[in-house]
Amino acid sequence: MRENRNSIFIKLFYFFYYIGWALVFSFIPVYLKGIGFSIGEIGTFSAISALIGALIQTPMGNLSDRAGKRKSFIVLGLLINSAIFLFLFPGLTNYRDFLIVYSSIGLCTYTVLTLSSVLVLDLSLSGEIGRDYASSRMWGSAGFLTCTLFTGFFPSLTQGNTIFLITGIAFLISAVFIASVKEPEIKTSVLTPSMISIKRLMNNRQLLSLLVFYFLYYTTLTGASNYVNLLVKALGGSNSMVSFAYAMSSGIEIPFMFIMGSLSDKIGRRPLLVLASLVLPVRMLLYFLATNPLHIIGIQTMHSVTFAVMVVVPMAYVNDIVSPLERGTAQGMFNMTTGFASAFAPFLAGYVADAVGISRMYIFLMLLAIISTVGIIGFLEESKKERVTLGSKNHTINKVLGIFSDPFYRRIK
Repeated sequence: MRENRNSIFIKLFYFFYYIGWALVFSFIPVYLKGIGFSIGEIGTFSAISALIGALIQTPMGNLSDRAGKRKSFIVLGLLINSAIFLFLFPGLTNYRDFLIVYSSIGLCTYTVLTLSSVLVLDLSLSGEIGRDYASSRMWGSAGFLTCTLFTGFFPSLTQGNTIFLITGIAFLISAVFIASVKEPEIKTSVLTPSMISIKRLMNNRQLLSLLVFYFLYYTTLTGASNYVNLLVKALGGSNSMVSFAYAMSSGIEIPFMFIMGSLSDKIGRRPLLVLASLVLPVRMLLYFLATNPLHIIGIQTMHSVTFAVMVVVPMAYVNDIVSPLERGTAQGMFNMTTGFASAFAPFLAGYVADAVGISRMYIFLMLLAIISTVGIIGFLEESKKERVTLGSKNHTINKVLGIFSDPFYRRIK
């Protein structure tokens, strides 16, 4: 009985949390643009939030270990963010005040995301939940999709202070559900990585190649996704169009996360990483060429490859190439790379958009994506030893498939 209740509470937490997050991600930038901030300034706010998050993940995990509690930190983070959006955010107009508030939002948001993931693992280890993190996290995507569809059909929900009211209430409801979870006695340890482990892992060429590629790739993807809302508005689209654009991407990512994860177990990690890296520059080019908001909704279907692959495959790649004793440290390095890319992307892309226009910004991101593509095709090795080998009796097809199977430097030796 307790197992079922905990499972339900965790899923409802994710569902309502991502309803609030969908509004923050999709419409707060539109709101900020409407009150006079430039795209670069909006990007700086997001960058500060993500940078604080990148720096806080491991220390906050270690602090929760010492306290022996997860829920208290998660609930506190949710309540603070709820209060910010309900009472503080609507009255802000000053650039400096927004920087301070976004720093607080980043601290709370990444505390919630980090420790809720660890709580799910705690429950799994103690036998409270039989399903893995992905099956719980899927309810977050469902909440995001529900919110974007609802605001698409009822765009008045994104006008005025209504957006802050819904966001604050959604975070408050998610706090109630996470507070209802019974924490297990046995907990996963979130250890602070030692410098010795980090130095040893930095000598792992496969891991280093992945992190460099992933940083460039995720910077491109995050920079693009952060400003889809403003691109839709620049092309004359309504808030409903913004909602439907994000609904398309979040809806299609749900099944493809599982498809890509399963496929990578069979054919290996590298083929899917190469595929995603080839598709990403094309996606950036199509954003640049778009002349109608409806085009953006169609382009968002490419999220099925460019995002779904990156949710599951890089983490599996990391687990393949490091020892079990160093997986925690390696995943911590990977998560910090994600955080730093999330901080760098909106800042860089925002000021490029201010300089050349939001459509031309996507040409810049396309060039960045091409660099990451060259890196993975040229240098990234396959990590999974047991896999179905890609091959054909046709020599020409084999040469093409070789791009997916082996790095270029190995094939020219």
